[in-house]
Amino acid sequence: MNVSEKRILKLAIILFIIGLTVRYLPWGLPSIETFEVGDAVIVANASPPAMASTDTVDVVDKVKITTEPDLTNGLADEKMREDRPFEHSRKPKKKVTLPLHINAASAEDLCALKGVGPKLAEKIIERRNTAGPFKGPSDLKKVHGIGKKKLENIIQSIIFD
Repeated sequence: MNVSEKRILKLAIILFIIGLTVRYLPWGLPSIETFEVGDAVIVANASPPAMASTDTVDVVDKVKITTEPDLTNGLADEKMREDRPFEHSRKPKKKVTLPLHINAASAEDLCALKGVGPKLAEKIIERRNTAGPFKGPSDLKKVHGIGKKKLENIIQSIIFD
């Protein structure tokens, strides 16, 4: 037996002794005695109440596990909302066909362009309403927030009327 094998054997023996110590000493480690599944509470290492010794019924048969809400009471919808984790309610995205007519596009349509968010879309619409329709890229570049790079990114996706 070489040195590395001896070290592995020593480590295995030490871990075995630690396992026995933790398992059988009175101070032990805390464990989970009960846990909940839906409305049911399951007790670990406990026999079901009022069972005769001749019964062969399994503990799982005595536990009612429900994942569906109880529809008999009037608070079923509220109960479902409480039990569910937070869900985002997003609107489905509107399909935008490119190229986009810049002088007729809404804020949602403009947000579909690369690098254009809701604030920049509002700035574009505001500039379009005050100065009139855009005639070319130089007019669009006058919008605060659109520089040379952003204009290069969106110029392929828009049409000037």
